[in-house]
Amino acid sequence: MANTFKERIKSIFTSTRNTVIFIIVVVIVLGAIVVGSYLGYDNYKYYSTDNAYISAPLIPVVAYTSSQIISMDVNYGNYLEKGQRIATVGQPRPSNPADLLGSRDIPMGRANIESPVDGYVAAIWQYPGAVVGAGSPIVTLYDVSNTWVVANVTEAQLYRIEPDQDVEISVDALGGVKLKGKVIGIAGATAATFSLLPQNNTTGNFVKVAQVVPVKIAIENPDNYILIPGSSVEVKIATR
Repeated sequence: MANTFKERIKSIFTSTRNTVIFIIVVVIVLGAIVVGSYLGYDNYKYYSTDNAYISAPLIPVVAYTSSQIISMDVNYGNYLEKGQRIATVGQPRPSNPADLLGSRDIPMGRANIESPVDGYVAAIWQYPGAVVGAGSPIVTLYDVSNTWVVANVTEAQLYRIEPDQDVEISVDALGGVKLKGKVIGIAGATAATFSLLPQNNTTGNFVKVAQVVPVKIAIENPDNYILIPGSSVEVKIATR
C-alpha cells in the first residue's frame, strides 16, 4: 500500500513537472515567433542605421586684409546674432568700407569683424596679438537656421530609399530625443569616391567591400534643440 501511494505521488509530481516544462517551452517558442515576426516586419517596413550624423553649413569668418587681432569678443559655443562683433583687428582704413562685407570701419585704423549669420561659434583659430594674413580664418560659425542629417546607406539597401520618405531621428547628444524628418536627396556617388585615398581595385587580390551612399535628410521642427554638427544620430526610414 505504501509503495502504491508513493508511486501515485511520484506520478502526480512527474506529470505536473512535465506540464510546467511543456508550458514554458510553448511560451518560449511563441515568444520567439512573435519577436521574429515583429523584427521581420520592422526590417521590411523600415531601414535603420546608426551610421548617420548632424550636418550644418560651417562658415569661416576671415580677415579681409593683413592685420593684428586686437581683441576677441567670443568663446566656444557662444550664440551670435548677425552683425554681432566677433573681434577687433588693427588694419589700414579701407578706401570703401562698404565693400568689406562683415567689417565696419572705426576710428584709429581698426575694424570690427562681425558675424555674417545667426549661429554658434564652432571653432576659434586666432587670439589677441596674433598677426593674420588676408583671408585667414579667425573663427568658424555654424548656421543654426539650416541643419540636416547625413545618413550613410549601404548600397545593397539603396533601392529602398526614395525622396519624401518619412524618417525618425534619434539624437544621441540629446539623450535619444526623437525628431521627425524627410529624405530630400541621395548622393550621386558613394562616400568612398570623395576619400583622399580612393579604393583601387586593379590588383588581383580583390576583396569586395560594401559601399555606403550619403542620403540627406531634412529635420522637421527641431523645437529649438541645439543640434551639434558632427554629432551622431540614429535614423529609421519608412520604406513602405
